[in-house]
Parts: sequence; structure tokens; C-alpha cells
Amino acid sequence: MGTSSARRGPTTRLWRSAKGAATRYLSPEAAGQVSVQEVVARYLAAVEETPGQGEPLAAWRVTRKAGQDLGALAEEVRNVGWEAALTARGLAAAAPETPELLAQGLSELLAGSGGGLEEAVVRTSLALVVRPEVKSAARPAPAHLVARFLATALFLRLALDLGESLEAAAGGYERLRVGLGRIRAWIEAQSPGPGEPSEALVMAGHWQGLAGWTWVTEGLTTLMTKLR
Repeated sequence: MGTSSARRGPTTRLWRSAKGAATRYLSPEAAGQVSVQEVVARYLAAVEETPGQGEPLAAWRVTRKAGQDLGALAEEVRNVGWEAALTARGLAAAAPETPELLAQGLSELLAGSGGGLEEAVVRTSLALVVRPEVKSAARPAPAHLVARFLATALFLRLALDLGESLEAAAGGYERLRVGLGRIRAWIEAQSPGPGEPSEALVMAGHWQGLAGWTWVTEGLTTLMTKLR
């Protein structure tokens, strides 16, 4: 079994450490010996050393690009509203007026049709963060929405990459559900709130340019630093 970064499952020391921590975290026999923080920290260390990725955040290129596009969309929504933003992308007229389908359509537009595991995680993460905004017709703060997306994508990557170890150790659905819930809550708690970072991008074009790439990269780096 591979990971969200590689087709073949890595067997390096750090990946063995991450999977071992995940197993001990949910194993009834080792209850309380491994914290959520340790599971997340060991996972991030393993992802960053994945052979062939080049630089620490190389495994998150698609995620960062989607974050830029999400920021641009949110800035447009803040200016013209959801209806106009969706119509401009051909979604309001083409899809039934349900938040689920609209969120799915947007996620496919923003993440593309790539068949990789990272692309799949990105599409799911986009749908999860966009759906409540579409449903409420709210005009979200772009920076806050992008930060939520990054936290969601990081959690889903972890759940995918360590899911086999977590499921085997849990021995049942309920224990697995609760354990994953604690991990997700910890990751989301470290995500910047509505007021962070202090410097927000104010034009859709800025989000899709170098400034947007830099902002998303720094945001992901900050989140990962807090999680270690």
C-alpha cells in the first residue's frame, strides 16, 4: 500500500516510526502512551522525508495551488456573492441547486481532474470547506477559508496515509472514529483564526499570483510548525 505522496509504501525509519505511533495511539493495550500531538508530528516528519520529493513541501504542491484558487474564489464571492461567482463558472445554471452538488462541482473546477491521491484529497477537502459556505450563502473571509482548507487537507492526508495502521489497532469503528476525531480537532485547533495572519490578500488576481503562492506556502508552514 502506498501513501498520498507515493504509489509504493515507503519503508524508511521515519515512516515506520509514524505508523508505529499510530498503532500505539489507538491500541487498547497502549492506551494513553502516545498523544495526538506525537502521531501528527511523526507523520509530518515522515512526509517531509519522502524520497524524490525534493523539498519539504513538495508533497503539497497540488494542495497549495488549490489553496490559491480557493482564496481567489472567496475574494470574488466577498465582492459579488455566491450566485454571481457560481454563474461565472457555469455552475448555478448547470447543476441542481443543492449545496452538496455545487460544492462538488466547485471542488472539481479548483482541483482539476488529476487521478493522484493528493488530488483526490484536495477535491474532498475543498468540498468539505465550501459546502457550509454555499449552504449559508455567507461571504467568508478568504484567508480564514484557505486556512481551514489547509487544515482539512492535512488531516485527510494523515487519515489516508496512516489509516491502515489506525484501523488495525482500533479493532472497531467507534474507537477509530473517536481517535480520528481527536486528531482532526487537534489539527484544526492549530489553524489560524479569522484574524490571522495579519496581512490578507485583497484581490483575486493577487491570490493566483506569486503573492498568493507565498501566502499559502507560509500558512501551511506555520500550521505544520505548530503541529510539531
